[in-house]
Amino acid sequence: MNADEKNRYFQELSRNLRHEGLTVKPETEEGLLLVELDGQRLCLALDSGAIRYWREDAADDRRSAALDRATDVAKITAEYMRQMEAAPQLTASGLTGDYRLLAEFNDTVLAGHPSKYGIQFVTWEWVQDHTALYQGNYYGPESGTDSYTAAKRNFAARSGLVPRSALFNQEQLIEIYHCSTEALAGIYPITDKQQKCLQSIISQIECSIPNLGELLDQEQELEASESPENGGMQFS
Repeated sequence: MNADEKNRYFQELSRNLRHEGLTVKPETEEGLLLVELDGQRLCLALDSGAIRYWREDAADDRRSAALDRATDVAKITAEYMRQMEAAPQLTASGLTGDYRLLAEFNDTVLAGHPSKYGIQFVTWEWVQDHTALYQGNYYGPESGTDSYTAAKRNFAARSGLVPRSALFNQEQLIEIYHCSTEALAGIYPITDKQQKCLQSIISQIECSIPNLGELLDQEQELEASESPENGGMQFS
């Protein structure tokens, strides 16, 4: 990684870490990024995508969880920034700006677009004898690394790499989430194996839907507005 590539990676990583509520200090003399939580050192980020830390800096559960998230963010950011540096330019009729072709399968493309706000990801379909692009789905950059994860998932489904029947949509995932949390809090006994399985399902859904909390709040507000006490529609 040359100096320019390192600078672009650190800029993108800094944005993504700040999205997670972490503080990123200027590059140190050793060429590392100092990452802080609540004004205290959490870890150091290397230009390789690795994280260096001290055990005492992740002593409690909150700091340990923040370190795990910082490690994931650094790994994901390094993954797509390496691809961006190596990817060819995407050219198509009517397409202007800097778009890099990250993946292509079955007339579907996944592209990355550098902007002053971070990398934006887009999926398109080729049309007009592979000369023009149609129906773009845009992701980020305001969502941090979740944008890249969502774009990859959309590309996999849209291109047919993963059958749509094997994927749950957002509404289905939220219902599964409800069922899992209710089962864990329910009166009926479950085995330790079942409990661990349900907890892993909940964690996976929370990662798959970054704004899950917001959606659940909206769902509760809608239910409250439709309740009979609040004058909602009633049927007999």
